[in-house]
Amino acid sequence: MKEIKDNIWKEAEKDVIFHNINGKEKLSIAESCVDRHASEIPNKLAFVFEFENEHIVNYTYKELQVEINKFANYLDKIGIKKRARVFIFLPKIPETYISFLAVLKHGSISAPLFEAFQTDGLELRLERGDADVLITNKELAERLHHKPNTMKIIIIDSPEFKNEIKKMSDKFDAVLLDKDDTMIMMFTSSTAGTPVAGIETPNYALVQQHYSAKLVLDLKKEDRYFCTAHPGWVTGAIYGIIAPLSIGCTNYVYVSHFDAKHWINFIKKNKISVIYTAPTALRLLRSEIKKDDLKLIRNLCSVGEALTGTVFEDYKKLGVLINDTYWQTETGAMVIANWRELRKKKNSIGKALPGINAAIKDGVIVLKPGWPAMMTGIYKHEQMYKDYFKDGYFITNDLAKQDKEGYFFFIGRKDDIIKVSGERISPIEVESFLMKHRAVREAAVIGIPDAIKGSVLKAFIVLNKDFENKGDDKLKNELMDFVKQNYAGHSYPKVIEFVPNLPKTNSGKIIRMKLREMEGK
Repeated sequence: MKEIKDNIWKEAEKDVIFHNINGKEKLSIAESCVDRHASEIPNKLAFVFEFENEHIVNYTYKELQVEINKFANYLDKIGIKKRARVFIFLPKIPETYISFLAVLKHGSISAPLFEAFQTDGLELRLERGDADVLITNKELAERLHHKPNTMKIIIIDSPEFKNEIKKMSDKFDAVLLDKDDTMIMMFTSSTAGTPVAGIETPNYALVQQHYSAKLVLDLKKEDRYFCTAHPGWVTGAIYGIIAPLSIGCTNYVYVSHFDAKHWINFIKKNKISVIYTAPTALRLLRSEIKKDDLKLIRNLCSVGEALTGTVFEDYKKLGVLINDTYWQTETGAMVIANWRELRKKKNSIGKALPGINAAIKDGVIVLKPGWPAMMTGIYKHEQMYKDYFKDGYFITNDLAKQDKEGYFFFIGRKDDIIKVSGERISPIEVESFLMKHRAVREAAVIGIPDAIKGSVLKAFIVLNKDFENKGDDKLKNELMDFVKQNYAGHSYPKVIEFVPNLPKTNSGKIIRMKLREMEGK
């Protein structure tokens, strides 16, 4: 089994550019994803960005290379050292993608953040990640109230930056790094139990990312590809930037917020052939989308949360079979999935990809370590990283079943991490922020089912004495807005219940299971 697995990855390495330097294999993500295509197919479109007013911005692979080189040179000019931790806090605009790739070409570590984070959520991540640089715009920069002393800030829409970037050379030699050097650091709610953890993904992950994009997404150079995820989430970074560019296809980015009719028009107008999105989006589209709207779709894949049988059957009636996929930030790429040649089973997330050894231990999905994209560390949390490994396996903490044919059926999370619209949210993080409000004495957050988003947050709140008689809808809305406006626009409780006390263990730990049981009655 190990020999077969190793042979698969050795074969997959042929799709990535490696350099043998003094007996060590080195690579640059930017070289495989951009430079080779800029040389071979310079006029092919790499990105097509469509804004709310239908304004279109295009980048060929050559034009993308030029912009990346200028940005990488700018990082050098302002004194950013190689291996710096560079955080990118921007909307889904061209500069987000350009700076992400420029950081990698520069030889530094890219750490993208979702734009919905407010002051506390942003500052916590910058502090935990020892940020050397923050790339943002004027509007989002206002959320930063306490700047780390040594951190440099790049404001991409400032006159200073605009003037300087024009002067930069359009030539930059990609910095070659070791296979195990960190490529990206994703700050996510970790399955190991911390609210915020910097998951470190190595450069060698590109081998598996390219391979899985070919196998599961079935991406080819001629494809018109639409990944709906923001680069601040791991799907948007890996399968919205790195993997499809490595393949050499054209990537379409819808910059504006979700609107079913606009999305459908975008898909049809641009003749999209492959889509990678979350079940939440598929549910929201279902009431508007028609069979004719999907006639050019060759492959539709889902990610981030459980794909229900209802959604699968709905799209099957429209003539499209959804290929569900399973992976985590910690796995760095897909590890279990359905792909085009694999027979589909209702409610199954598919089989382990060739080269991946997956099994069920104590009801949990476990993986045999050694796949290319496996995380190499959790920043400043060595013990937490080690806790993922037990008895020779990587423990996902995701509950599932496996049938005799090797198909996996996802059940849910073993820990308390909640998925809302496919995004992982730590209840501890939201609880901590709620307790900053003057009315809140204690708070506990769980996930409850939602027909559209899969799950939404519900907060059980014990009020301070001065507010015990003020627990009304007005206070509920105030608390929702408090989290939404000051912490994160996507991580606020949509349901709030005021309670006299919370169930706890003898040691004082909140028993969320009891709250879930109460909710289920």
